[in-house]
Amino acid sequence: MASTARIRRIFHPTDLRDGSVTAFFHALRLTVAAPATLTILHVASERDEVEMGSLPHVRDTLVKWGIITDGTAVDELTAMRIGVHKVVVDDAPVQACLDHLDHHPTDLIVLHTTQRAGRSTWLAPRVSEPLMRSAGELTLLVPEGVPGFVVANTGEVRLRRFLIPLAAAPAPQQSVDMAAGIADLLEVKDAEFHLLHVGDDGDMPRVHTPERKGWRWIEVTRNGPVVDTILQLERDLRPDLLVMTTQGHDGFLDALRGSTTERVLRHIRCPLLTAVSK
Repeated sequence: MASTARIRRIFHPTDLRDGSVTAFFHALRLTVAAPATLTILHVASERDEVEMGSLPHVRDTLVKWGIITDGTAVDELTAMRIGVHKVVVDDAPVQACLDHLDHHPTDLIVLHTTQRAGRSTWLAPRVSEPLMRSAGELTLLVPEGVPGFVVANTGEVRLRRFLIPLAAAPAPQQSVDMAAGIADLLEVKDAEFHLLHVGDDGDMPRVHTPERKGWRWIEVTRNGPVVDTILQLERDLRPDLLVMTTQGHDGFLDALRGSTTERVLRHIRCPLLTAVSK
């Protein structure tokens, strides 16, 4: 089962587009919270002429956030058990990600996604294969144009309201555990977890909801088409994070394509935390 309790390696592929910086901020903030080793990978063609210095600036960002001081940044990162690897390779994107993940399994992938023509570019088959090799299969997707729950200028976490659609399958408890795990990891003290079941009240899946001071678990039942109902509640609630489990055993993005989760991802205005059902 995907779990935030064992996040020690975070993988952040980037295309260096303007919109991708928000996903970087989320990857870095989670790296600090874990603590973990963050690997930033950019696949460059000869035309790109990308140098290491053009990749997102980890230490400059942490200084800006007030997490480390400028003069002793390297020593502070070591003391905090934070590692940073930056990789620029000149190769086909599929092969580059395959090679990296084959040798360096990860616990969490953080991706910037676009929703052009109603489809995330990361779900194209040519990109999905290397990413579904992830050992953790826990993935945070940050849609383009969505500010997310990490404040860019300060690193502050603004994560309070969660939306968790539940069905008998796949794995309703796993979705609850993922939401609680990320809230624990980021030390969220005041949280609303909205458990949505599309169907009759009596069919709401029974799950264990961890209790913490300041946490509230709220059951919501609605009738209607599943995707439309999830999206309508997402618009009504304006959650900070949507948490869904997707069915499959061959890897996250392979299972995601064509699923309810993917169809929801095309239109949401908040980050999505997801994993393959186990």
